[in-house]
Amino acid sequence: MDIMQQDKITESFLERVFIMKTINDLFILEGMKDAVVLAGHRGLTRNVQTVNISDTPDVINFLTENQLLLTTGYAFKDDPESFCELIKQMHDLNCSGLVIKISRFFRQLPIEVKLLADELAFPIIDLPTSHTLGEVSRHILNYLNDHKAEQLYYALHVQKEFSNMLIKGYSLGALLEQLGHLLARPALLLNHRGEIIAQSNDFLKESTKEIKREILQKVKEDLPAAREGTAFSIPSREHQSFSTFPVQTKRQYPSMLVIYDSLTLPYPSSQMAIEQAGNVISFTIIKEQAIEENSRLLKNNFFSDLIEMKIHSDEEIFNRSNYYGLQKDMENICVVCTIDAQGETYETLQLYEKKVGELHNTVYDQLEDEIINENLEATLFTKGKYFVMILQFPKYGDEEINRITQFLENAQANFNGDFTLSFGVSHSAPSLKEIPNVYHQAVEAILTGYEHHLKGFVKFYKTKDLEELLKSLPRKDLKALYENTLKSLAYPKSKEEQELVKTIEVYLDAQCEISETSRKLFVHRNTVKYRIEKIEELLNCSLRDPADSLRVRVALVIGSILLEEQEAFK
Repeated sequence: MDIMQQDKITESFLERVFIMKTINDLFILEGMKDAVVLAGHRGLTRNVQTVNISDTPDVINFLTENQLLLTTGYAFKDDPESFCELIKQMHDLNCSGLVIKISRFFRQLPIEVKLLADELAFPIIDLPTSHTLGEVSRHILNYLNDHKAEQLYYALHVQKEFSNMLIKGYSLGALLEQLGHLLARPALLLNHRGEIIAQSNDFLKESTKEIKREILQKVKEDLPAAREGTAFSIPSREHQSFSTFPVQTKRQYPSMLVIYDSLTLPYPSSQMAIEQAGNVISFTIIKEQAIEENSRLLKNNFFSDLIEMKIHSDEEIFNRSNYYGLQKDMENICVVCTIDAQGETYETLQLYEKKVGELHNTVYDQLEDEIINENLEATLFTKGKYFVMILQFPKYGDEEINRITQFLENAQANFNGDFTLSFGVSHSAPSLKEIPNVYHQAVEAILTGYEHHLKGFVKFYKTKDLEELLKSLPRKDLKALYENTLKSLAYPKSKEEQELVKTIEVYLDAQCEISETSRKLFVHRNTVKYRIEKIEELLNCSLRDPADSLRVRVALVIGSILLEEQEAFK
């Protein structure tokens, strides 16, 4: 939208600000809000410029066009005929209407007065006795003479109406419909991603389908600006625009209220009124988010039960998993995410814990956003400090691994803050019952990254070989197993003992074949036989026995681990 177009829209809006008010407009004011129209309903569109208060019989001599009369009706309490004559004269003078305290001197409005007022479309309004004529006159005059005060009154009226709807539990859809009605403009409520949460009925019509599509596209093209609140032009509609207003919630980014053609709002609507409605909508969203968090808690409790194997029935596992979006007969991959720690002092760790607590919902929302953006079949849980995603694929191969890697790198790159995210990724498992296994794999992968002092990493789980598993055991246990198995050969000193240990290694590698062992050692077959017999006598075992053979093999691996560590400390 260029500057000239903007100026024209602004001028049009300012012209509307000073349009004369009608009787209908007064019902937002204190006192008038409780008033009741007794007759002449069709005349509520009559204009009002000034107010007069009088109880004299000759009041018609002091009235002017577009003037509203406030009275107790004392002068006509026993004279319906004169009352009717006053109504005719006021109508001929084009007066606005009459506000009367009917219960003060009348039991009810005389029937002939009512019939005449209905016929002339001349409004007669009953003012409750709890409000004085002077008080109501002051409110009306302030309202007529000061458009800013009028907008404030209207904003307070909107705020009160929406607060009552909030208390009564109205849905976001009902709030949007009411806002659209009050502003006489179509309204949308979008989440922080620019997706529709609720909309007024105007946006459900086929005629507004294309406009809605353009609005959503423009918002998503510039989400940061839309979240802050700004005006956008509509490409297909010359001189027309829409505005966004931020709606704060518990999340890092606000939701957005979208008002179509908001720069030319019908008077007395104003941005202030929209903001008041937005505040109530904000509270409603926060209430719904609290309900959502309770549902999330139930989902996380299910995941904890699944990981801790507290669900014993296969049918219950499948049914509850399906309820939370996990399907049977799919490859399941677990991804665990954490916020990387910073610092090691007590103060920095305290600050880290506080910041992590504040970031929890932000990280959860972002991971949810990334899942939606990547169109992945995934369910997000939390367990302790971990954010856990179970990703599902019909098959799992290099293409899926690359897709997961790209997905996680995007999540890291899009994370705004002073902290970084790290991810551990499991192997795949074809059954929902195996989710506990893949969860522990993902946790192990992420812990391995931290053991290597990494930050902001993506680490895939790698199955440990025998040596890695043995290295994770306490050294005293390894040493005891090594010495008890190899006995005097555990620490070979003589050349003969060294030859015997070498013979064990080659003999086991050759699958206990005498000929193959002799060939590799360059010794005679009988020499190998002699050495094997001596070894089995020393170790009190049979190297052809599977159990004894396994025990000796493990002991030899332990020996290489201990020797490696011994060399490292030299």
